[in-house]
Amino acid sequence: MKRLILSITAAFLCAQNACLLAVEPPTIVTFGDSVTAPRGRTAVYPDLLANDLSYDGKDVKIINAGIGSHTTTMGKARFEKDVLNVKPDVAVIMFGINDAAVDVWKDPPADKPRVSLADYRNNLTEMVQALKSRGTRVVLMTSNPLYWAATTLKLYDKPPYRPEDVDGFNVVLRDYVSAVREIAKTEDVGLVDVFAAFEAYDAEPKHKPGALNPDGMHPGDAGHRIIADLLIEHFAKSDQKFARKPFTVWHRSGDVVEMHPRSTNITHDTEHPTVLGPALIKLSDGAVMSVYSTPTSYAGKPGECYIAARTTRDGGKTWEPEREITRLPDGRSAHPTAFRARNGTMHLFFLGYKQHAWDRKTENPTENTRSDLWTVRSGDEGKTWSKPQMIFKGYTGSTNGAEETSGGNLVVPFSHYVANPGRLVSRTVVSRDGGKTWTPSNQIDIGGAGDHAGAVEPCVIELKDKRLWMVIRTARKFFWESFSEDGGLTWSEAKPTKIRSSHSPGHVIRMADGRLALAWNPDGRKELSVAFSQDEGHTWTDSVVVARGLATYPFILENQPGELWVGFIDPHDGWGTTPRAMHLKIAVQDVVADTKATASQ
Repeated sequence: MKRLILSITAAFLCAQNACLLAVEPPTIVTFGDSVTAPRGRTAVYPDLLANDLSYDGKDVKIINAGIGSHTTTMGKARFEKDVLNVKPDVAVIMFGINDAAVDVWKDPPADKPRVSLADYRNNLTEMVQALKSRGTRVVLMTSNPLYWAATTLKLYDKPPYRPEDVDGFNVVLRDYVSAVREIAKTEDVGLVDVFAAFEAYDAEPKHKPGALNPDGMHPGDAGHRIIADLLIEHFAKSDQKFARKPFTVWHRSGDVVEMHPRSTNITHDTEHPTVLGPALIKLSDGAVMSVYSTPTSYAGKPGECYIAARTTRDGGKTWEPEREITRLPDGRSAHPTAFRARNGTMHLFFLGYKQHAWDRKTENPTENTRSDLWTVRSGDEGKTWSKPQMIFKGYTGSTNGAEETSGGNLVVPFSHYVANPGRLVSRTVVSRDGGKTWTPSNQIDIGGAGDHAGAVEPCVIELKDKRLWMVIRTARKFFWESFSEDGGLTWSEAKPTKIRSSHSPGHVIRMADGRLALAWNPDGRKELSVAFSQDEGHTWTDSVVVARGLATYPFILENQPGELWVGFIDPHDGWGTTPRAMHLKIAVQDVVADTKATASQ
C-alpha cells in the first residue's frame, strides 16, 4: 500500500533541481488553506515534516503559512509577506478546495466557483513563476478529494454537486486538480499528487472511502501522515541530502493502528475476528501468556465467547496455539485481566456479560442489565484452572488489573452501576486467602448521571508508604483518585488529580527500578501514551505516544527490567463486532524523550 501511494509522487525535474541546495539547513514554507493550517490536535503535514525530515543530518526549518478558507486569490494578497519575504529554499503550495467551492448553501445559492478555473490557473502560475525567478524550489500539491459526510451533505446538496453519487462532491474540484498537474508540468516544478494518493488508498480492500477525511473535507491524522510521507519521499528523490530522520517510521498494525518507531510489534495472529483483552502475565520460566476473550465480542450468543490464552517463549516472535481456559454457558465470558501473586498463583478476572440496557425515561439501568465479575486461578503455570467463581453480581465495567499488598491482600478494582440517578461507582473486592473468598469495599461515588458517568474502570497500585492508590476514569477531562490505608477494604473520598485524561481507563504498574509507569489516553483514544514517575505519582515525565490510530484500554507488563510490553485494544469497527487486542514491546530508555517532570497531582 505504501509503495503504491509513494509511487504516485513525481520527481523534481532536472532543469530546476539538478544542483543541491546551497543553504543548510533549508527553510521550507508550506503555503495553502485549512488543509495546511494548524488544526487543533490533528498533526498536520507541516508538523510531521518538521519532526521527520532532515537535511544532511540536520533539522529542516518548516514555516506553516496555511490559513483556513483561503483561495489562491486570497493567497496572492499575502504571498509577498508570507512567502517571498521569508526567502524560502523550498515552497510547497496546496490550494484548490476553496477555489473550486460552489457555495450552494448561500441564499441565494451560488452558481459558480469562488475562483474561476482560469483565475485559479493564473494565480498559481504567477506564484510559481515568482518563486522560480528567485531560485526557490517549488512543489505543487493537488488537493485531497472531498467526501460526503453529514455536514457536507447538508451544505452541498444542490447542483452542480450530485449527492446521490459517491464521487459527486468532486465534480468541480477534479478540473482544478487537473490544472495543478498541468501547471507543474508546464512550469517544470515538483508535483505531489495527493488527490491520486487518497484515491489509491480508498481503492484498497478493507479501506472505507472517506476514512482519511473524517469531516468529508479535511484530512485527519492518517491523511496528513500520507501527505507527509509523500513529501518526504519526494524530497529524498530530489536531493540525496534530504532524508527521513531515524526512528520516525511508525509500524503499521491492522487497518488503523501505528506503533512507535522504536517499538516491536508482538501482536499474535489469530483466526478469530475478535480478540478482546490486552492483558499479559509472565510465567515462571520467562514465557509470557496473553489472555483474552474470543471468538466474538459482547454481541455474541451466550456460551459462545470464552476466555483463551496464547503463550510466547521467544519474546513475542511466535505464539503457541490457542488454549481455552474457561467459559460461562449462560453468559459471554469477556475482556479478562491477569495478575500473578507472589506465591506464583495466576489469577484471571473477567466479565460475565449478559445484557446492557438503559432506560432513557428514568435515566437508570434496567433490572436485567447484567455483567457480573468472575475469576479463575491456576497454581500450575496455567496448565489447569479452577472453576469460575462469581465475585460481584451486577453490571461491572471492564476489569483493569489487580494488586497484591505487602500484607498479602489481593485487591481487584472495578466499577458498577447504581441507580437514581444511574451512574457508575468504583470499588474493590479483596481476598485475604489467595482468592478463595472475597469482601467488597465501600463505594467510591463522584456523582454524575448517565450510562458512562461517574467513577469508571479504575486501576490500583500500592505506594511505598503501603497505601493503595486508585486511579479512576471519569468524563471530567482528568483522572480522579482515592486512597486506602487498610489494604483496599475502605477508600477515601475521591478527588481530581492533575493528570489530564480522555474518558478512557489507564493502567499503572511499578517497575523494577521503583518508578511508576502509566499508560493512558490523555487526549482521546487515537493516541496511547506512556509516562513515568519517580516520586510516587506526584510528578510525571512528559508523556510519549507509543501507539496511534485507535488504541485504548491499555495493560502494561515489565517483562524484564527496562523492557515494557504494552497491550491495548483497537475497536475501530466497534466494540460489539471485532475489537482487536494488540501488543508492542519497547525499551524504557526509548520511551523517555524528555525527563522533565511536570506536576500531575
